[in-house]
Amino acid sequence: MALLGRRRGTTRLAPELDDADLGKVRKRLVERGSSGGRSLAVAMIEQLLRDTGRDWDRRAHRLSVLAESTSPALQRSWAEEQAQDPDAQLMFAWGVLLRARYEEQPVPAETREALDACEHAAALRPEDPTPWVVRLGLLRLWRRPSQEVFPLWGEIVRRDPWHREAHFQMLGYLSPWECGSHAQTVDFLDQVRTGTAPTAPTAGLEIAALIDLYQGTLDQGGLEALTAVHLWSRPNAVAALDRATADWPRAGYLTHAAAVADLNLLAYALVQAKRAGEAGEVFRAIGGLVTAYPWALESGDPVATFGAWQVRAAG
Repeated sequence: MALLGRRRGTTRLAPELDDADLGKVRKRLVERGSSGGRSLAVAMIEQLLRDTGRDWDRRAHRLSVLAESTSPALQRSWAEEQAQDPDAQLMFAWGVLLRARYEEQPVPAETREALDACEHAAALRPEDPTPWVVRLGLLRLWRRPSQEVFPLWGEIVRRDPWHREAHFQMLGYLSPWECGSHAQTVDFLDQVRTGTAPTAPTAGLEIAALIDLYQGTLDQGGLEALTAVHLWSRPNAVAALDRATADWPRAGYLTHAAAVADLNLLAYALVQAKRAGEAGEVFRAIGGLVTAYPWALESGDPVATFGAWQVRAAG
């Protein structure tokens, strides 16, 4: 992944990040829409996922983007016609998970179907952590008790100890805004930090937790919101930003599938911490590949927000 040295192009939303093969397939899927033919769409998806092999980190990234780029009808028909294909089952389940995030209340029947698809995929490919990750996300939506969630976590880390999507799902579940507390969040982050290499796919977890805490404090309004900016001057926040700023933008340092997403997290955290001048190198490493989260938190136009801060950092 050539983070530095990439020619600066047009700033744009890039769900595929710097995965060029995924970007090509996604573009064709989005442009063709429902008129492109289901068979061709499925063939492109199958080939892309077949090429991913046992790289669970990249497989999860690709499945997530593909589930967001295809219609529910295609996902369902593929899963029904290819009942013995774990990828078909997982893309259907992941599609249900993504759509449910935007609903006030998930649909019970569809959730049950997605959970069944995950169970079937796990039986078809027992070594793959992805079915367990999607199940974790579905139970999180329903705010299920820890007795149901923690066993899934155990299954995931036995298969992939540093699965990025799983760690981000668990971070959300353990937050005080969902089913946990500040103390549980801190304990979780401490465990991850002490047992994980700094270049693992979970590298962005601590920065994401700081952003979530900052945003959650702003959302409380009143005096809490007025003092939220001081969260960035706490020793743990300063240390986390210092560590990431020193290493992440360097060419070849972060190589996991969502490295560009983590760089977006870092750039956002730096500008919110009033350290925009230090964000310039991070913006250059991003190369104009914008993620909706976290830039959409500040306004309804993440690309415009990203661009404005990029200009200020360059100045």
